[in-house]
Amino acid sequence: MADHLALNVCPTCSKSYKRPEHLRRHQLSHGSERPYVCVLCRSTFQRSDVLKRHLKTCDTLADGASDSSEPHPKRLALTQSTGAKDTATSFSRPSAAESQIHDDESQALYTFDVPGDSFEHITGWISCGFTPNQSLDDRSDVWQDFLNFTSGTQTPRAGLEGTDDDIGSLSFLDTFTSTTGFVSSFDCGTVEQRRRINAYYSDATTPAGPEKSLAQSVLADSSGMCRDDASWDEANGEQPPGTSLSRWLSDPLAFKCHEIVTSIKNIVLHKSRKSYITLSWSPTIHETCAQFFSPTNVRRFVQLYWAIWHPNVNIVHKPTFDLTNAKAELLAAMSLIGACVSSDPTDTESAKKWFNCVEEMVFDDEDFCDDAPTGLSYAASDLRWRRRKVRALQASYMVCLFQNWEGTTSSKRRIRRQRFSMVIAAARDVGIRTARHPDYSRMDLCDFSFDIFASTEELIRVLLWVFLLDTAFVIFNNLPPRMVIREMKMNAAYPEACFQAMTAEECFKILQHRHQHQHQGISLLRPNVADDFTSAFELLYRTDLDDDVRLALADLGPLNLFAMTSALHSLIFHHQSSFSCQGSLDPIQHALESWRRVWHVYLTRFSRESPHCTVECDIDRLEPDELWRRVGFMRHANEYWYLANLMVERLSAAPPPPPPLLTEAVATTASIEASLGQGQSPLSAPGNETIGPLLDKYDETSMQQVNTLISDFQMFRIH
Repeated sequence: MADHLALNVCPTCSKSYKRPEHLRRHQLSHGSERPYVCVLCRSTFQRSDVLKRHLKTCDTLADGASDSSEPHPKRLALTQSTGAKDTATSFSRPSAAESQIHDDESQALYTFDVPGDSFEHITGWISCGFTPNQSLDDRSDVWQDFLNFTSGTQTPRAGLEGTDDDIGSLSFLDTFTSTTGFVSSFDCGTVEQRRRINAYYSDATTPAGPEKSLAQSVLADSSGMCRDDASWDEANGEQPPGTSLSRWLSDPLAFKCHEIVTSIKNIVLHKSRKSYITLSWSPTIHETCAQFFSPTNVRRFVQLYWAIWHPNVNIVHKPTFDLTNAKAELLAAMSLIGACVSSDPTDTESAKKWFNCVEEMVFDDEDFCDDAPTGLSYAASDLRWRRRKVRALQASYMVCLFQNWEGTTSSKRRIRRQRFSMVIAAARDVGIRTARHPDYSRMDLCDFSFDIFASTEELIRVLLWVFLLDTAFVIFNNLPPRMVIREMKMNAAYPEACFQAMTAEECFKILQHRHQHQHQGISLLRPNVADDFTSAFELLYRTDLDDDVRLALADLGPLNLFAMTSALHSLIFHHQSSFSCQGSLDPIQHALESWRRVWHVYLTRFSRESPHCTVECDIDRLEPDELWRRVGFMRHANEYWYLANLMVERLSAAPPPPPPLLTEAVATTASIEASLGQGQSPLSAPGNETIGPLLDKYDETSMQQVNTLISDFQMFRIH
């Protein structure tokens, strides 16, 4: 540690810093320039973060503020979350059921039970540095040269359009099966790109100055109040003493972070005999946990989740997501994923300490384990149960993701064999057939509920992604599928423009425009394939797939098309695992050809514009707050198709003729069986020889055998 700090020493005063950006900010204090001016009192400052802290205590601003100096964390949390919800629903009139749900949620927030040890880890939060309520809206000049956003292991591409030439490439899957980890496997950007994102959000949530130890950073003044010495020292006296702890307590995320830490503590202290948690709780572990799940870190990790990870697995509705009112289990899982995609290796290593704790926290959650109420309906109580279940399902799915791609070998095996089966059971409990939107074309704006739209679309998407993870285990681990395409009788996912709309009015306008576009002019002949995902998939088997049907399927967008081509892999697995399906690959081959043509229509007609592409193709110009709108790794769905096509061609090829000696041995065996009066085995009859499975190891944690197969395909280029 000493060697690391020695690299960041101020040449003027010899102060050492943990991070180089802290040293650069500190060096500004040795100069005389004060370029930042308060618009209220005209005071000048050397750094923008000091100015932002000053604005919170500026006398001019305080004159119009409340005289009360006591913090009200519950009231503040309610006010902020209500404001966000008012923005989202300002154009809608909620139904009685929805109003009842909001009333119950508000009541639950007011009656939050604070245990006796509520603030024992507040000092741990302060020691890791934070200035509450800092704005995330500042822009940094480093984004003017932001590069094209692709996986750090992939070659940058100009856009999403693709061509017929690159449909024969397996470069993404080759990398995907030869590496592990989020940033190496998915479209998470290069190290430099992620460093810039991390710096952007760190500047907005972290105070300038050195990160001191707990004993150095938290001091007590004469009145007994705690203060953050780093903030006090580097604010040049602008921040009054005795306010740090009160600000911590009034931070809207304080109680939510406390809830996460307390839940982890209870999990560790009361772990079962078969628990996979190896930690033993202690004051040091408590402080480490509190520092990792501090408000400053949780804010930063969630921002990294949205900007870097969300495009790859888009199951959470960002416009209605509220940090202060989110489910603690979901927030903890999102924070761990955000830390895993951070450019700072310390964040990733720190996150791995809490993988097993958050896993047990999520899968022991009552909402996840609850059975469906009898006679599930759309009453207020049933809608509340379904909403809680969806949140629990999202959290459990995220646990499966970070354990399977970032966890140990034993964790990956446990997720694949045990936990994911529980996720599938929970998905079926919610009701796959109930994942359906109402007919929005028959609604007026005043009848449209943005909240119900968001929760329904979240359910549809998380069910699709559960199905996709099941097919991923089939493709990459050679594990028999646990879900079948025929049970996915639900709506297809809506386009990204609908899911990313920030207000009820914007969302409703897009829905209405989409409905009108599908029922005018030539589109009168286009079938409504979005009503039933299974039925849409079955259209690929039709021999008379005309242009209107192909256009309708292509308009489903990349997520639904990605799920369709993945489903074909499950059917191929069933074929090569069976003894009695010889000659039945023709329908699958026809479906593969139909999908290829549909994908071509998507690329040429829909991939560059709304509603399936909501940001410009020139990703270089994207601001960090717009990165969550990108299309993630599902844009490589063509490679999943190509792998399936090559596998079908290999399985359809005629088996090589047996050696002459083996032919004579088979004939001798057949004559002996005939002389003994035994019937010949149908599998050994001439012409009934079968080709063995392409992968011989089942439920394999390593993806090496799949990578070998891909390398073999690329080497010989079977056509």
